[in-house]
Amino acid sequence: MAAAPERPLAVDFEALSYISSLVEAFQAFDSDNDGLVTAPELRGLLASLGLAKSEAEARDMLARADADRDGRLSVEEFLDVMNAGELGLGALGAVLQSALPTLEAAGGALVGADELARALGALGSASAEDCAAIVECLDGDGDGAITIEEFRLMADLL
Repeated sequence: MAAAPERPLAVDFEALSYISSLVEAFQAFDSDNDGLVTAPELRGLLASLGLAKSEAEARDMLARADADRDGRLSVEEFLDVMNAGELGLGALGAVLQSALPTLEAAGGALVGADELARALGALGSASAEDCAAIVECLDGDGDGAITIEEFRLMADLL
């Protein structure tokens, strides 16, 4: 049986890099690694992104964006306040979700372009070049791979 033809994936890689950098910044300022940031953490996070806010402005921003009213922002709430949902990457999220079962079944801790290409190639979802670009966008430390946990998080967030 012939392999499914590879289709180019319509992805704004600049937008994907932007979202990835927002998630990395969020994680860096989540001092207790609970997946939530407080108003002081949000203020530092925004300052790191070049968006200096006063303490009162950070508290106000948190209050407006805190959908579940727990006094802290989740990464999803933070991406909402940063308008990341308007970047149109939902289709990519679905494609990445479709690759998860294959990647998890392979049992590796890291996902590189080759692994992603094998997982998505079997589904006919993306070219090898697309897969390399996706991994490059999500690879915060430049080692050519991302952890399966980071991959799962980005698939869920998009």
